[in-house]
Amino acid sequence: MSALPNQAIQELYLNCHGELEAVLFSRLRCRETAADICQEAFVRLCRAEDLSGVGNLKAYLFRTAMNLMFDHYRSQAVREPANVPWHDDSPPDAEDLRCAETVALGEQELDRLVAALETLSPLCQRIFYLNRFEGLKQREIAETLNISIRTVEDNIKRALVHCANSLAQN
Repeated sequence: MSALPNQAIQELYLNCHGELEAVLFSRLRCRETAADICQEAFVRLCRAEDLSGVGNLKAYLFRTAMNLMFDHYRSQAVREPANVPWHDDSPPDAEDLRCAETVALGEQELDRLVAALETLSPLCQRIFYLNRFEGLKQREIAETLNISIRTVEDNIKRALVHCANSLAQN
């Protein structure tokens, strides 16, 4: 049994559970997995034989949770690869679409898209860039720029419609 009294573990749970789960969620992006790992970290803390040598119990708990998260990532990496067998030894031939004409047309379309984006307001450009190129979610953009989510949504819509119209004109 753990050398810690139940009250100390209960206090640690009350003080750190939410914070630990939030830290795990920020890394895992899955609430259920974060909750499972958080619970497992507390279970391991309760089952520890001797914690008298641990100076900072909160840090010990967080390190345990991070180790469990890394174990989770490793187990996912082992499970995910799928081998699809080929019917023969050579991969199928893919059409090479990199001919000079295709590349030139693609570059022209990209130039038109960039020109269309440059006609938008600086705020609209920034919001579009953060969303489409940095991968930020609308709420994150709103918090970063200190604007409403509605403003973010409207500007993303404005940029997409503007780009679509600009590309459709030619």
